[in-house]
Amino acid sequence: MHPEQLRLRPTVIAGDRLEDDYQIIWRDLPIGRILQQPGIPYGRPNWSWGVAFPGQPQPPAHRGLCSDLEECKRRVKVVWSGIRPGLTDEDIRQGRDVIAASDTLRKRWAER
Repeated sequence: MHPEQLRLRPTVIAGDRLEDDYQIIWRDLPIGRILQQPGIPYGRPNWSWGVAFPGQPQPPAHRGLCSDLEECKRRVKVVWSGIRPGLTDEDIRQGRDVIAASDTLRKRWAER
């Protein structure tokens, strides 16, 4: 797999794999999520997507609703194509640090 390629990984929370719920991964960093939202009335967009680089704010235009998974993937790619060129090596290092700190806190919490 090319290092710049985005991939979807099923979301797992407390050991449970969530159905129709995916993390968006780039270079082993979680940069977003796509999930189907239960309880939305029939005929309304019920897939949610969002892209945010770790440690950076997420503008409203970097998230939204769609009618299906494929449309979410298309929108994620468009938003990511605007974010990626502006990321420096330092931004990427800081993003990895944010994820590492979050993982450390999550492990401490799980040990309680």
